[in-house]
Formats: sequence, structure tokens, C-alpha cells
Amino acid sequence: MKVVKDDPQPQVNLKAEDMTDVLCAKCGNQTFVPVFLFKKISAVLSPTGQESMIPLQVFKCDDCGHINDEFIPKSGDKQLLNG
Repeated sequence: MKVVKDDPQPQVNLKAEDMTDVLCAKCGNQTFVPVFLFKKISAVLSPTGQESMIPLQVFKCDDCGHINDEFIPKSGDKQLLNG
């Protein structure tokens, strides 16, 4: 019996020179490290019925610690990071 696989996604050849660098908006550094924001969810909204904390991964500049606006999750038009 022959197994037929789904058609794979079309292959795209990406070149580094065709991409735009993402830089820290504060210091211009090009490297970032993952960090987490934590949000509390009330027992009323939680699927478990208990208050919970939800981690949201973002990236901060490896040099100065700044978090670019484009890395901050949004809910509608509101950013989820105070600051």
C-alpha cells in the first residue's frame, strides 16, 4: 500500500540580503533574548475556575534591555505591556 503525502508548501529560497534587519529601537543593537511577561486571569474568566498567571514570551534587547513595540503583544489597539 502506497502512502500519499499531502502536497508540501511551496519552497521559497530566502537570501539574507533580501531580508531587513530588526534593530533595537533604543540603541540599534541587533541581538535579542527571550523574556516573559506575566498576566493574571481572574477566576471568573479562567477555564479552570481558579485565578491563574499566563506567561507571554517577548524579546528584549541583549544590550540595553529595551523591548521594541513590535514585539509586545496587543489586545485590540492596546499593548499588553505597561511602561
